[in-house]
Amino acid sequence: MKRINHKSLLALSLAAAPWSLQAQQVSRNNTDTTFKTQSLSIYSTYKPEVAPAPKPEFVPALPVIDTVKPKFSYTVPQQTLSYSYKAEPIKPLAMKQQKETLPFENYVKLGIGNINTYLLDAGVGGIYGDEYDLNFHFNHLSQKGKLQYQQWSQNTLTAGGSYYFPKHTLNLQLNADRRAYRQYGFDTAIYHYEEDQVKQVYSGVDLQASLVPVDAGFWNIQYRPSVALYLFNNSMGAKERALELALPFSKAIDSTFTVGLGVNANLTQYDGGDGVKGNSYLQLTPALDLNFSRTKIHLGVKPTWAKENEVYLLPDLTVETVLAKNRGLKLMAGWTSNLEQNTYKNLSTYNPYMMYRYTPVQGTSHKISGGFDAALNSHLQVGATVGYKWWKNLAMFANNYTDSTDGRQFDVRYYDASAVNIEARLRYQIHSKFGVWGSSVWNIYSVNGQDKAWHMPQVSISGGLNWNAFRGFNLGAGATVYDRMFANNADGTFTKLPMIVDINAMISYDVIPRLTLYIQADNLLNQRYQMWNQYPVYGINILGGIRFKF
Repeated sequence: MKRINHKSLLALSLAAAPWSLQAQQVSRNNTDTTFKTQSLSIYSTYKPEVAPAPKPEFVPALPVIDTVKPKFSYTVPQQTLSYSYKAEPIKPLAMKQQKETLPFENYVKLGIGNINTYLLDAGVGGIYGDEYDLNFHFNHLSQKGKLQYQQWSQNTLTAGGSYYFPKHTLNLQLNADRRAYRQYGFDTAIYHYEEDQVKQVYSGVDLQASLVPVDAGFWNIQYRPSVALYLFNNSMGAKERALELALPFSKAIDSTFTVGLGVNANLTQYDGGDGVKGNSYLQLTPALDLNFSRTKIHLGVKPTWAKENEVYLLPDLTVETVLAKNRGLKLMAGWTSNLEQNTYKNLSTYNPYMMYRYTPVQGTSHKISGGFDAALNSHLQVGATVGYKWWKNLAMFANNYTDSTDGRQFDVRYYDASAVNIEARLRYQIHSKFGVWGSSVWNIYSVNGQDKAWHMPQVSISGGLNWNAFRGFNLGAGATVYDRMFANNADGTFTKLPMIVDINAMISYDVIPRLTLYIQADNLLNQRYQMWNQYPVYGINILGGIRFKF
């Protein structure tokens, strides 16, 4: 189709407009002339186009930081839950008492040596179930020297075990022992005795029980009650019975403060053939423990009601603090004290040659001390303590020349005493392969009414080493030195006992995991020293044997 210029068409229309208007006016006036109506149609092709949209320009920018804390408001309606049954507590039913299984839980050790030494030592520990475990131990050792009646023997049997309740563990232990001695400390050229006159046999049995809670009790109170009962006697007719009860309680206020209170009761009676003598006490143990990051403080006192209406306030104060944690430097100080019952069982175990007719007298012991422990490196540790000790009614042993001029038995004598105490210790350890240790104790005694502290060494030095040279081979050695020990004479004077130097050594080799060979030697210098006046020891003692595990 032919296109028409829009501008020409517009100009033509404007030019023809007055002519058309005039012609119409003439037509109206002159009706004789009539023109036929005409129409003009104009066509044009139209193509629509969309205008291009503007392209936005993006500029990167951080969002504005909102510093206003949002506040949320929640409305939680109260919920009420109702159950038609009682909920049962959740219990780990599948978990039972776990016990570490050792490769060999039982063993037998046999040994034989000079001076008629015989050793039998056996242990059984492989008896256990889901709710209990049991163990047994038996030991026999006997020796006979060259002097008349210089022999002794010992038999001990221990049976222990535990029973596991859901909330507690009950621990039980039964001990029975028999020790036989002969009082050979007399001049055989002057005095003559039959064996039954000098033989002294001690036997006893004791039962111990304790209850240990699995978790803390009411209000998170920790407790561990225990009870002990023992019967002790000798072949001369002396008897001692005791019942001891301990009820300790403690409560942690927070991570720093812990308060404690305990009750200790002891009922002891001794009969040496001249009437029953009481030796009982009642004691309370209130205490406060403070545990800081590097410091621990224990503040306690033990009010004690003893026999003969005696009442003691026994301090129990200790503090320790770590100054250099990376170097292991720790300072310690304290004032500790105890009631000393001086029971027949304890005294006769320490000195089996004591007279059984004695009077148990209670006393007290106190010690104020301060010291340090330091790890100089990963292998070497050293420490030292300086203190002052004092006793009321300290039990000492002196030869009895009154009842018998031979002096073979010892009296128990009680004195008030004090001592300046100095202790030092050292240990060097290289893993489990090699270790050396040593310690020394110095006591400068002062005894009221006596020249010396009878049979109490003022100097005590001990040390040893252990070397695992190669797999299954172990070498051990040790030494003990006692000096400045004094004993009383029949004329009232005193004598200094010779210095004691006892060196021992031990070698063991595992032939197979089940079988071990060993040999040990004591008193290698063959010194006939005397721990008790008039009682020389056996001399060198060599013992060897096997140890079988199963």
